[in-house]
Amino acid sequence: MTNYEEHITAHEGYISLEELRKVCRISPRSARYLVENGIIPAIDTGKRTWRYQISVDDVVTYLEQREILGSMIPTGAVSSRKKKSTNTANGKRKSFSQYIASGDEHEVAEYFNYVFSDLDDVLTTRMISTIIGLNKNTVLKLIKSGQLRSLTFGKKYLIPKQYLLQFVVTPQFLEARSNTAQFLKVIGEFDTWMMNKTKSQKHK
Repeated sequence: MTNYEEHITAHEGYISLEELRKVCRISPRSARYLVENGIIPAIDTGKRTWRYQISVDDVVTYLEQREILGSMIPTGAVSSRKKKSTNTANGKRKSFSQYIASGDEHEVAEYFNYVFSDLDDVLTTRMISTIIGLNKNTVLKLIKSGQLRSLTFGKKYLIPKQYLLQFVVTPQFLEARSNTAQFLKVIGEFDTWMMNKTKSQKHK
C-alpha cells in the first residue's frame, strides 16, 4: 500500500479542500487550482465552510495519474508572484504549433482525448470553447465554415468528441494564436502534460 493510500483510507465519501491538500501534500494554492480547473472534480456548495466536497475516489484517481505523469499544474500557475507574460508584452501570441515538432500533431489529439476522456461523447459549443480555449464566437465560425464538423439539433450545434479530436490536429487549430487567459491556460496544461509524458518515457 502506498503512502497516499494509507492516508486516504482514513477518509470516507468526500473530503474538504484542506484535507485534499494534506492527502496530496501540496500547497493550498495548488489544491484550489486542481479543483477550480476541474483536474480533480468537486461539488461546489457555495458555502464559506467546506465549500468544495471532493470524492475520495476522484482523489485516488488523480494521485494514480500523478504517479505516472507528474504534476498536472502548469509551471507558475500557482505562484504567489504575478508575472507579466513576455509573449503578451512582445505582442507574440502563442499557438500549439510552437509546442510540437512536425509530424507530432497526434500528440495534441492524444492529450485532449486523455484529459477529457470522462466527458460525454457529444459536446456543446460552450464545452468546446472551454476545452480548446477559443471563445464561443470563434467556435461558431469554425463550425459554420465547416472547419469543425458538427451535428445540428434544432437550433443547437452538437460536436461529437471524435470530430473535436479530428479538428485539433488540423493546421487551422494548431496555428490558431491567442493570448487570452483561457487559451494560455489550455496551452500551459498541454505543455506540462508533454513534459511529464517525456519524463515518464525516459524512466521506462
